[in-house]
Amino acid sequence: MHVLVVGGMGQLGRAFLSVFGALPGVRTSSWDLPEDDITDPAISDRIASLHPDLVLNAAAWTNVDGAESNPDAAYASNALGQTPGRGLQTLWRIPCPDQHERGFSRNAGPVLSQYDMPAPSSVYARSKAAGGAPYR
Repeated sequence: MHVLVVGGMGQLGRAFLSVFGALPGVRTSSWDLPEDDITDPAISDRIASLHPDLVLNAAAWTNVDGAESNPDAAYASNALGQTPGRGLQTLWRIPCPDQHERGFSRNAGPVLSQYDMPAPSSVYARSKAAGGAPYR
């Protein structure tokens, strides 16, 4: 089995590589910036040419403060770039949009549940919420 981890240099990507790399019979590939940009439309063709059995997309814009001054880049990565390989028909793809406290209203209470709806107040939080919307 061949597993491609997009965003393999980040915290989540490194964890995926560690777990899958330790499994017998699993070969891993790691993609990351600058060569492998999930906002580039050509990435679907590049993924298809690699013929992975599983694609884990752990790539994301994580510069919270920088998102405020560069909202287009944050949205491109966190919302639009969450489905690299979307044109591949027979490929298992698992996007990994993360949600955290920045995406919820400060009035939600001290403990969040799976039923709390996002109420993002910053560009960064809105871009992350947009990336996770198809999976809610």
